[in-house]
Amino acid sequence: MLRTQFVLLCALVAAFAVGVCAQSSENVVFRVTVVDDELNLKTVPKFPLVIRKAGDPGFSEIKISTSPLGDASVSLPPGSFTVISDRPLEFKGRSFTWEYLFSVERGKSILVDLSSDNARVEGRTAAAARRDISRGGELFKSLRDGVVTVQGELGPGTGFIVDRTGLVLTNQHVIDQSNEIRVRFDKYTAVRARVLAVDEERDLAVLQINLSAFPKSRVLTLAAKNAPEPPVIEGEHVFTIGSPLYQEKILSSGIASKIEQRAIITDITFNSGNSGAPLFNSIGQVVGISTFKIKDKSAAGFAGNEQTGEDSGLSGIVTMEEAMDLIDKAKAVAATKGTPSAELMPNMPDGIFPVETIKAALTTKNFPLKQYVSDVKNYQIKFMTPVYKFYVMEKDRIESLNNRRKRNQEKGMTDTADPFKDLRYWSEYAGELRPVVQILALPETGASGASMALSILAQGTVGFSTPLDQKYKADFYQMKLMCDGKEIVPLIRNKTEIVRELQNYYKDRKRYTYAGVYSYPYEPFAPGRCRQMQVQVFSEEDIETPIVSDVPEMTKSRIWADFKDFRTQIAVAGGARN
Repeated sequence: MLRTQFVLLCALVAAFAVGVCAQSSENVVFRVTVVDDELNLKTVPKFPLVIRKAGDPGFSEIKISTSPLGDASVSLPPGSFTVISDRPLEFKGRSFTWEYLFSVERGKSILVDLSSDNARVEGRTAAAARRDISRGGELFKSLRDGVVTVQGELGPGTGFIVDRTGLVLTNQHVIDQSNEIRVRFDKYTAVRARVLAVDEERDLAVLQINLSAFPKSRVLTLAAKNAPEPPVIEGEHVFTIGSPLYQEKILSSGIASKIEQRAIITDITFNSGNSGAPLFNSIGQVVGISTFKIKDKSAAGFAGNEQTGEDSGLSGIVTMEEAMDLIDKAKAVAATKGTPSAELMPNMPDGIFPVETIKAALTTKNFPLKQYVSDVKNYQIKFMTPVYKFYVMEKDRIESLNNRRKRNQEKGMTDTADPFKDLRYWSEYAGELRPVVQILALPETGASGASMALSILAQGTVGFSTPLDQKYKADFYQMKLMCDGKEIVPLIRNKTEIVRELQNYYKDRKRYTYAGVYSYPYEPFAPGRCRQMQVQVFSEEDIETPIVSDVPEMTKSRIWADFKDFRTQIAVAGGARN
């Protein structure tokens, strides 16, 4: 009797085990092949693949690699899955990538054949085939959609996508002092980002965005931490992809000259637009993140009366190993939050502001400066069109050249100096020539109460006053442009550090603060568009209560008039296309 029960129990256990295996996993074989120029079938060994389960964000992705024979096996439960190539396959001058959907049924083994027939293939042109294209150049097209522009309020930088949940790695200084951060995929697509984790010591930050806003986005492959071979070696060809604002993504390449424990030394020249860009090894894996930190900045070009600061910085490359703990921390934080909004941010308008309009305005005898400027409590507000900006930047030089011309004419000499020579090279002023209105909120200065009391006391006792201690009356936090009670979303939010030499009763000293420079489209300034337009400025001292200034009608009219030639230019171009 006992033996019979034991046999039945074993049978039940065996049956249960078989049932569990049948329901929990199925055998799936992947095979990767391509066809060469002679139509011979070639297997692809040691090729990395990523398996994800469709519609199941909780499913942990599986990474596998093909064997020396070009195949790989894995056990998967029933359901729909997607297999994705973890990096492009470069073969005979062509780039192969796969993203293939397949289904697993209970009790069935399947073969997933990844071949030239179901791959996305990018081939080289005949001209490119004759040229010496670097490894970075071959990989550039397939990797660039993993690189983004990060728009912090102190200036733009670069970032790159490191996880399919929308994690973006960048430099911490790029997002510093920012109330809003935007990530731009390309010229026409940008979304807001949230900050998940920051490491100020290493100058690193991880953001999160909604990748559904840009279906072409791709997650870059990070060099494995414990791989059998080092992620990068001395003498290896490396490259980086930068994503500067207003420009196409830029490829820069060089040699890894020295590998240190926490940093990589290369001969690549970096600029501020590359700050936060990924450094790739020769097979397209990310091995580091570049940094370029501005030491001192000023708003001399914007405000017209601030001191120019030193514009220089330090650059270097932090190894990806230094960033992995921060990325893991960000993943844990992201798991507790919902997906960020996919709402698209406004784009900068196409077109360049006409240079001839600026030339005509700069020759005006009585330039209407007052129509661009208004004062509110603790701030000076300037409405800066390209016309106004060039007048502020160039008025002194043009005035001196005109005076020299008059002196030469009185002497009977011919003066060939061209006060507008710089405008021929308008690309140097690409930012200023964009058809937008920039609103500057510049904190004003005033004497401190203590220094005023000391000066009055000195005047009464020794007969002369002491110099007043000048300080900024407020610090800029943010601003809003309102149209009939509704905020106009700025094209760009920017804070600019400014510096002034301000004397006090001890010595001359520099005072620092931030000014706000927000860019807006010119259309809201059209006659009748906004019955009431206001600028609201929020200070660091009170971030809840704004200082409100109504935009005068004469200011709106002046702005609209400055864009008359540009509107005509756009209308003509539109008619020509139609």
